[in-house]
Amino acid sequence: MSASDREESLITALLELADPATGPEATGPVERLAEYCVRLPGVQASGVLMARDRQPALAVGFGDAAARLGRVEAALDEGPCRDAWRTGRRLTDVPLSHPDYRARWPRFTTQALDEGFSAATALPVRYRSRRLGSLNFFHEHRALARREVATGQALADAVAIGLAYRRDLRDLRVRSGQLQAALDSRVIIEQAKGALAERQGRTPDDAFQVMRGYARAHQRKLTEVARQVLGGPAESGPFARPAPR
Repeated sequence: MSASDREESLITALLELADPATGPEATGPVERLAEYCVRLPGVQASGVLMARDRQPALAVGFGDAAARLGRVEAALDEGPCRDAWRTGRRLTDVPLSHPDYRARWPRFTTQALDEGFSAATALPVRYRSRRLGSLNFFHEHRALARREVATGQALADAVAIGLAYRRDLRDLRVRSGQLQAALDSRVIIEQAKGALAERQGRTPDDAFQVMRGYARAHQRKLTEVARQVLGGPAESGPFARPAPR
């Protein structure tokens, strides 16, 4: 691939991965990130570990070996991807046969070496201070150029931007729905309070206490009681108009 073709391909990948509207969050951008990165010179396989609520939630690998290693990291709580996600720092060109790393990740390094990989590089997938996961490269020791590491980090950052925006938008919609539901409930309660106050000659505060007491005594939601006040008969039942003297 020529330099101009490589640059054009990288720009296209960055724009696609950062777009929050492309693909389902669970798989789309994450799978494409692994697919793009395995094309980088020197990368034999790539995988992505994503987290949610401080726990690994998704392990995706491009290639069978990378997929197996991703599941190992997610299940065994060890490996370069786990460390890069937790610390937010890069781990570059890690020699998997080195005694220090064999002691640090005994089960992961054994599996990775059995798969035929001699080194790994792990890059955080992060947006500002939010650590969303990590990107893993498997390669030969000292075979990955700095440019490929920088490209991988740029792609990981692009995915992080899109995912962070999508999660924020989803959370905003949830909060908006909750606020609207609370507002609707409040409107119904206020209407019922006014109706009961007028019906029974009470103050609005007294009417509210009557409804709340009834809800507690019968283990019902206050909004249900309010709907009963508004929709029930005015001449009978617990919220009826007092009989004339």
